[in-house]
Amino acid sequence: MSRIVLKNIVVTYLLVLILGCGGVTALSALSTVGGAAAGKVIEHTSGYGIQSPHTIIEKVMPTVVTVSVELVTELDNSARGRFSRPSEPFSPPPRDNQFSMGSGFVFHEDGFVVTNWHVIKNAIDNASLIRIGFSNYTQYEAKIFNYDATSDIAILKIINKDNEKFPTITWGSKPKLGGHAIIVGSPIGLDFSVSFGIISAVDRTILRAAPPFVPFVQTDAAMNRGNSGGPLFDEDGEVIGINTLILSPGEVSGGGNIGLGFAIDGRYVQDIITRLANGEQIKWSYIGLSYRLLDRDETKSNGLQFAENVIVMDVSPNGAAYNKLFVKDVIKSLDGKKITHKTFASMIARLAPGTKITLEVLRQDKVVTVEIVLLERKPKN
Repeated sequence: MSRIVLKNIVVTYLLVLILGCGGVTALSALSTVGGAAAGKVIEHTSGYGIQSPHTIIEKVMPTVVTVSVELVTELDNSARGRFSRPSEPFSPPPRDNQFSMGSGFVFHEDGFVVTNWHVIKNAIDNASLIRIGFSNYTQYEAKIFNYDATSDIAILKIINKDNEKFPTITWGSKPKLGGHAIIVGSPIGLDFSVSFGIISAVDRTILRAAPPFVPFVQTDAAMNRGNSGGPLFDEDGEVIGINTLILSPGEVSGGGNIGLGFAIDGRYVQDIITRLANGEQIKWSYIGLSYRLLDRDETKSNGLQFAENVIVMDVSPNGAAYNKLFVKDVIKSLDGKKITHKTFASMIARLAPGTKITLEVLRQDKVVTVEIVLLERKPKN
């Protein structure tokens, strides 16, 4: 058989193979969205296929909203830091009828919407009009229900004269590194835009932009100004975070997306909005410690697992841990739960002041139990 005939047979065989298993559809989808379209594999009567991302978007889109704030007082247009909020405008807004826009999502059918505090902060002490817009072009006025500036989380209540019931999101579990990430929001005023990516990191702390106890999920899905307050979905269409921060090198491209976006962890958000929905003015607990991750030698010499536990570096004389914990103490667990240098601050912050906690501590080769009553963190002036 000649080489030409053999070559044609091989090419024909490969083409039939691809068409026979639905590979053209799968490959087309993957090339279109850079791999993020490969959602959940579902079984069909004719075999296996890849679920198209539009099925997820159709499901979640009715729960996503635009949040616009219009006011008549002058905003402070001071210089921005290196970390910027995705809702901040590219240029100073006009002096009159000032307008800002962000994103949000419905978490309760009675019309309760969560967004970032910084999206609506200028409406708190100023005469303003807050509008909520849905993807079906319906709009409603809303009022500020409650907020926590420290966490950068706010709840809005749609003014619902007809007692409508609204579609709500579903909360997801902790995302996994490399898992799919879907963002729906209004970047630069382009409402209900969708972007895909992966989960780049979890349990991030952004000390220059947020308190150490606020955990973030990092993603390379395109996040820009106007996405603030919107949902970060996983491949099942469940919310795993609130899009809040982007990191840009200076003012390059107006501080636009370079693949470094950060969403407040969804599990943390649930804790906060539960308290806010109950009308609570959130007070933050304070233990008064400085700590760090154990190095390799400290981990091996104490027979511990790497990346777990923290070692005390300093104890504040006015903190809850004073005379309870000491420098070089190794904290292993809090109320029976393992801790890491990434999660310890967040675990403390989720507890109310006055809560008694039990720490398992390794002190001079002995394991001891230490009970501490948490104090209230004093707000900065």
